[in-house]
Amino acid sequence: MKSLLNLLATIGLVGTALWSFASLAQAGERGGLESRDGRPRLVAQAEPTGSSDASERTSTVLPPGGTSLEDLLLQKGSITMDEWIQIRAEQEYRGAENARRIDAIEDWKTRTELLPMLRDKVNFGLNALQFLYSHQDAHVPEGKSQDNFSIRRSEILFWGRISDTLPRWHALMEFQSINFGRETPTGGSGAATGQPIAATFFRESYIDFRPVQSWAPYMNFIRMGIFRMPFGIFTETSGGLRDIISSPYLTSVGSGNGNRTGSAGTIDFLQERDFFVDVRGKLFNRLEYVAGIMNNNNFHANATGANAPKSFYTRVRLFGSDVSWISFTTIQGESNNANTNINGRGKGAFDRYGLDFRYTSKVIPGFMVQGEWWQGHDGSNQTTVGRPANGACLDQTVCGGSGAPGAHRRTWYVLAKYLISSGPLQNWEPTVMYEQFDPSTSVSNDLYTRTILGLTYYFENFPPKVQSKIQFNYEFRHHQGNGPGVPYDATFDAFAQNAFLIQFQIRFM
Repeated sequence: MKSLLNLLATIGLVGTALWSFASLAQAGERGGLESRDGRPRLVAQAEPTGSSDASERTSTVLPPGGTSLEDLLLQKGSITMDEWIQIRAEQEYRGAENARRIDAIEDWKTRTELLPMLRDKVNFGLNALQFLYSHQDAHVPEGKSQDNFSIRRSEILFWGRISDTLPRWHALMEFQSINFGRETPTGGSGAATGQPIAATFFRESYIDFRPVQSWAPYMNFIRMGIFRMPFGIFTETSGGLRDIISSPYLTSVGSGNGNRTGSAGTIDFLQERDFFVDVRGKLFNRLEYVAGIMNNNNFHANATGANAPKSFYTRVRLFGSDVSWISFTTIQGESNNANTNINGRGKGAFDRYGLDFRYTSKVIPGFMVQGEWWQGHDGSNQTTVGRPANGACLDQTVCGGSGAPGAHRRTWYVLAKYLISSGPLQNWEPTVMYEQFDPSTSVSNDLYTRTILGLTYYFENFPPKVQSKIQFNYEFRHHQGNGPGVPYDATFDAFAQNAFLIQFQIRFM
């Protein structure tokens, strides 16, 4: 009996063990073992032996190149090796395409950097675009108005740098002033007046040449062509940077033809532009100099074919600071009346002497004052462009012209301005200028005077490149007459009657 009980106990124990083993196996088939609290239990497993499937073994090995999303998916078994290869192939294709595009961009960049404009070989800009309203108190002929709208300037500028030897080329085209220039024929008073023969669109064209680099800035460069002449301040200042609207009398004054006093008619005392060759440099960082030879027949000469006797000029400018200076200028030579393109020139000796200064205050920022004083001699029998002339004799039937002896002329002006840089009047600039012009110092009753009161507002002001502004000028003008004993009516004389001008300007380059 006792043996039977021991056998039954042994069978029970074996059955319990088999039941427990079966339960564990069933739990493993459901996806893993769980602890008593229901959380998954981690179980260490041995690495498959060599008899395991090769593809399964390969899926657990990470490919080279670091761990990426597709690498992790491959490791988890979410994608197959074929899918991983396809993803990598697409990535490599996209990478190659991006590299090809970058190479194309780099190639384009390399090519465009060689373009002249991007290498500063060719540049262009708007030198001055000016819309002008003017009212003059002087009477005008029938069919004309005292109030006028006009385009004062429409100038396009081109410039560039070729090399250290050719540091600058420059060309300025004027698309507004395209009137035909007149010739001044050779002949007496009975000869026909000159006819319009050419229109000149270009105003400036020059080349700078630096033959020896080591000489700069002592002999900085040689300039040749046509440009604003280095005579004082106004003639050299671009029309887009001037502080008043009208040109000063030292460049041009008067109207009509001359007379025997030498005081009447249009007089271009200093031409703004001419054909020239000169040398420019700077010594001791304080002293600028210019010395050259010019055609002395204005910029029209290239179109009309006139070639006047040459004149020599030089200017020395001493700087007190980087923005203040004093200059001395002289011009020496001869002039013609026949074939001239400059009003008021006679036949014979020609000279000019000038003094100019500018003071720009660093104590009172925005304040500037400048002035010029000039005198010079014009040969006898001066004439007006288009009016026949034939030498220095005073017999108008033979030599035409005005029949006046040589004239000694003198002119000067002073200009002051103050740019307000803060407060409610910021960017406003009041300006005042006074000037005189004496056509002949040996003749009375011929003086021109003018006082200009100006007000400028700057929309953009970064000279010399950018200057957009609106200017208001009121001019108090006075003209004594055309010499003693010469009948004179100031009613129609624009230089004897006041004027009001408004000018809107854009300059950008």
